[in-house]
Amino acid sequence: MAETKRIFIADDDDVVLTSLKKLLDISGFEVSTTTNPKEIVSMIKAFKPHLILLDLLMPVIGGLEICEILNSEKETQSIPIIILSAIGNYTDIRKSYKLGVIGYITKPYEFPLLLKEIQKAIAFKEGQ
Repeated sequence: MAETKRIFIADDDDVVLTSLKKLLDISGFEVSTTTNPKEIVSMIKAFKPHLILLDLLMPVIGGLEICEILNSEKETQSIPIIILSAIGNYTDIRKSYKLGVIGYITKPYEFPLLLKEIQKAIAFKEGQ
């Protein structure tokens, strides 16, 4: 039997977080979430996800800074990250990819597209 894949979602919007969690639960994933950017790194270390969905615009610590922190930690640096953001400008997209994110999807997004990207990212990671 295949292992249930774990996805961690960090977004400061409760509506986005709740709806995305429900859709991913229904799709067969185990999901952990937070709206508090200060908790992200410790929660990821405890949850050990196969993939991280990360918003860029969060209070106190932004998504790019979180990417830098995750990249600097041995425990978390190999976890694929997909950015989900309302920001679609070239500068932030470029910075994100330079920090090693595996995907960048702008909000609003189509859930089937996101699901396809999640599956591709997990398959890519497992194939390494």
